[in-house]
Amino acid sequence: MTLLIELLGSIALLLWGLRMVRTGVMRSYGTNLKRFARRSEGKAFPAFLSGLIVAALLQSSTAAVLISASFAGQGLIGVSTAFITMLGADIGTSVAVLIASQKFTTLAPFLIALGIFGFIASKENKRQNVFRAISGIGLILFALILISSKAGELAELREFKSLLEVFNNQPVFFLLLALVLTYLSYSSLAIVLLSVSFLASGVIGLNEGLYLVLGANLGSGMLPLISSWNSSESEKNPIIANLLVRSMSIILFYPFVSVFSSFSIGFISAELIPAIYHLSLNVFVAMIGLIFSKQLLALSVSLFSENNIENQLNKHNILESDDFAMPAVSLANAKREALRMAEVSQNMVVSSLAVFKDDNEMLRNEIIKNEDIVDDLYDSIKLYIARILQEELNPVESQQALNILNFTTNMEHIGDIVNNSLMELSGRKIAKHIHFSKEGFSEIISIHEEVCANYDLAINTFVSNDCELARVLYAKKQELHNLEKRSVSKHLQRIGRGVADSLETSSMHIDVVRDYKRINSLLSSIAYPILFASGEMLETRLKKNT
Repeated sequence: MTLLIELLGSIALLLWGLRMVRTGVMRSYGTNLKRFARRSEGKAFPAFLSGLIVAALLQSSTAAVLISASFAGQGLIGVSTAFITMLGADIGTSVAVLIASQKFTTLAPFLIALGIFGFIASKENKRQNVFRAISGIGLILFALILISSKAGELAELREFKSLLEVFNNQPVFFLLLALVLTYLSYSSLAIVLLSVSFLASGVIGLNEGLYLVLGANLGSGMLPLISSWNSSESEKNPIIANLLVRSMSIILFYPFVSVFSSFSIGFISAELIPAIYHLSLNVFVAMIGLIFSKQLLALSVSLFSENNIENQLNKHNILESDDFAMPAVSLANAKREALRMAEVSQNMVVSSLAVFKDDNEMLRNEIIKNEDIVDDLYDSIKLYIARILQEELNPVESQQALNILNFTTNMEHIGDIVNNSLMELSGRKIAKHIHFSKEGFSEIISIHEEVCANYDLAINTFVSNDCELARVLYAKKQELHNLEKRSVSKHLQRIGRGVADSLETSSMHIDVVRDYKRINSLLSSIAYPILFASGEMLETRLKKNT
C-alpha cells in the first residue's frame, strides 16, 4: 500500500511539473506564442512549425490544438491552416517526450533549485514565470526518476506480477487503460513518459508499453474534441480531422506492434523504443494529414456538420427561469450568460482587424449585427441581476452580483466602441478607398494582438477571480498604453516625412489605435474589484482608475 501511494505521488509530481511548465510559458510568452501561431495563416510550413514549437514549449499538444482551433473559430486563420498547425503540435510533444525520457539524474535537482531560487529572487512577473517553467522541467525529470524507482519495486511484487499475467495477452486492455489515464490526467505526454518508466523498470513488457503509447495518442486526439464540443463548426472541424487521421493511423499501427518491437530491439535501447515509436506514429500522422488534408477536412464537415439540436441549444435562454430561491444558482446562470455575451463582443473585437485589412464589407455588416446581440444580452442580464439583488443575499453574493454587472457593462461598452467607432471608421476607409501605410498597419496589428490576448486574460480573470491573474491583467494596461504612445509618435513622424498613406489616414490611424486602447482599458478594469478585495489597491485609486 505504501509503495502504491509513493508511486501515485510520483505520477502527481510529474503532472504538476507539466502544469508548471505550461503555466510559466503561457504567462511569460503566451502572447508571443499566439502571435507566432496566428501569423502562419496561409503558409503550410510556418503553420506546421508554429504548432511544433508551441506544443514543445507548452509540453502539451492539447493546448496547442485548442489555441489553433480557437483562431479558426474566430476567423483569424483558415481551417486548413489550423489543421496543419495541429499536425505540427503532435510532433512537438513527441520531441518533448524523447528529450524528457533521457536519464538526467543530476540535471533534475539543479533545475528545481535554479527555478525555485530564481522565482523567489525575482520581482518581475515575467521572470518569475520563466523560473516557474524551469522548476517545472526539473520536477518532470525528478518525477521520472522517482517513477522508475518505485515502478521497479512494484515489478518485484508477486501480486502485481499475477495481475499482469491476467492481461498479458490482452493488448486492448492496455490501449483502453492509456486512453482512460490520458483523459484523467489531461496529458498524453505524461502517459507516454509513464510507459517509458514502467518499461525501464520491468513493470510491463515492450509490447504492452507500445500499446499504452497508442492509447495515449488516441486520447490526445479526443481531449481537444471533448473540450470544444459546444464550439462552432469552424473550430471543431480541424480538431475532428486531427482525430480522424490519428485514429486511422493507430488502426494501421496496432497490428504491427510486435513487428516494430522485434525489429527495433536489435539496435535501439528498450527504454527508448516507446518514445521513438511515439515520434514515428506522429510523423506518419503528419505525413498522411498533409497529403490528404482536403479530404479529411471535407469528411469532418460531412460527418459532424451543424445540426438542429445545437441550434435549439443556442436558442435556449437560461435567464428565463423565475426561481430565485437559491441565489448561488441564479448567480451561476447570470455568469454563464455573461460569458456568452463576452464571447460575442470578443469576436467583434477579433474580427474588426480583418475588416480594416481586407475592406470586408460582409464581415463588417456581421459585426454590426452582433452589436444587437450584445445589447439584448446586456439588457436581459441587467434585469436578471436586478431581480437577484431583491433577494436576501450575503455580502459575498451581493459582491458577485455587482461584479457580474460590472463585467457585462464593460462588454457592452466594448461592443459600442467596435460598432459606433471602429466600424464607422472602417466604413469610411472602404468608401474612400484609402489604405494604411505598411508600417502603420503593422503597428495596429501589434496593438490588436495585444488586446486580443488581454481579452482572454480578462475573461479568465473574471471566471477564476484569481488575484495573480488580476495583477497580470492590471499590468497589461500600462504595456498597451506604451504601445499606443509609440504608434502615435511614429505615425506623426511618417506624416512629417510626407508618407502618402500616412497623410491619407492621419486621423483614422490615431482613432483606431485610441479605440483599441479604450477597449483594453475596459478589460483591465475587470481586475480592479479583485485587487481591491485583496487589499492590493486602495479604494481611492480604484475610483480613479475606473
